[in-house]
Amino acid sequence: METTYRVLRIDEQLYGCEELPAGQPVLCDVTLADPAGERRTLPYPDKELTRLGIDEGSMVVLTADGTLKKA
Repeated sequence: METTYRVLRIDEQLYGCEELPAGQPVLCDVTLADPAGERRTLPYPDKELTRLGIDEGSMVVLTADGTLKKA
């Protein structure tokens, strides 16, 4: 079953002085809240968030395979 969530926060992951390994995407920590107020945070590629037009405040669906899509 797919649940609709509100995007509360999008924070770029901190890599400190380490560089990303070659070919690894920049990930963001996306904090979601379901209709009951339960929160969950998941890593998601920054480029994909931009491509989908997902920003803080967006309503999204988390699919069974772990991908996000705009609601």
